[in-house]
Amino acid sequence: MNRNDQQAIGNLFEKLANVERQTPPRDAEAERFINDQIARQPGAPYYMAQTIVVQEQALNAAQSR
Repeated sequence: MNRNDQQAIGNLFEKLANVERQTPPRDAEAERFINDQIARQPGAPYYMAQTIVVQEQALNAAQSR
């Protein structure tokens, strides 16, 4: 992982923290379901973060054209 990767992941988590502060409480049933899925597939948060970062980079590249 290089500095750009680290910054992209850090930015993602900053955005998530902002969303958490600005939205109503999470749906308890949905949160339980998500936690159950993560328990079954512990690597999921890594792949989810990777997917979001790559998609955001692709979107930014498309918008700058």
